[in-house]
Amino acid sequence: MATIEVLGWKQNFGGFTGWDEHAKSELRKRLRRGLKRAPGEIRRLARQIDLRQPVCLQYVHDEAVYGLMQILQAAGADVRVSLEDSDTEQLFKKVPKR
Repeated sequence: MATIEVLGWKQNFGGFTGWDEHAKSELRKRLRRGLKRAPGEIRRLARQIDLRQPVCLQYVHDEAVYGLMQILQAAGADVRVSLEDSDTEQLFKKVPKR
């Protein structure tokens, strides 16, 4: 399991201009897959991220860490990841091989 902390948001971030409904639904989908939480809690976290508030995602499944970090960084978040008893094989399972 891992913890992903959104420490803050980049100011004047021009890298991600397509924060539309598709990106928001993708975020909610990745939150549902990566966290074992109630649907109301997932909606609350997605709303906080949409409002660019600092959040802490605890008990993130290893296979979901990369996907959640990817979408949060694309939205302009400064993130910190803490690993607790994580299986590194599962952690990097979805990372593209180059």
